[in-house]
Amino acid sequence: MKRKTVVPDSTFFFLEIPIEGDLIVPPAVADELKDLNSKMRFEKYLQCGLKISEPQQESREEVKRAAKKSGDLSVLSATDIDVAALAWEREASVATDDFALSNTAQHMGVGVIPLQQRRAKKRKWKYRCSGCGRYYDEPGTCEVCGLEIKRKVK
Repeated sequence: MKRKTVVPDSTFFFLEIPIEGDLIVPPAVADELKDLNSKMRFEKYLQCGLKISEPQQESREEVKRAAKKSGDLSVLSATDIDVAALAWEREASVATDDFALSNTAQHMGVGVIPLQQRRAKKRKWKYRCSGCGRYYDEPGTCEVCGLEIKRKVK
């Protein structure tokens, strides 16, 4: 039986939570680790078989398309995009507590393993002006009244 593959985000290395499976991360995850404890955990996992791999650009574009449809694109970091892209191309699960990353992964059919939070529900977001109520495709400033466009649950 094949072991499952898991792509954890940076949060995983800040915690002491065991995960079963083969671990793989994009280089951007390692770049986000700044404190000594998370770097030491990362090194420990490297010695135990953690692999580092860059996702393909096509996979990143697939994540961006899914995140745009779900309304999460504006709140995903480049690292989040890489984590989801790597999980998608490796048919792996994402280990995260980040709700936007989790939601995007779910919209792509990628499994999600919550670390400490409850499992996030799959959502579709819309963007609405906080002043006049006009709907938009992305955040920014309303072209009608000039107020902030905010993310709302659809």
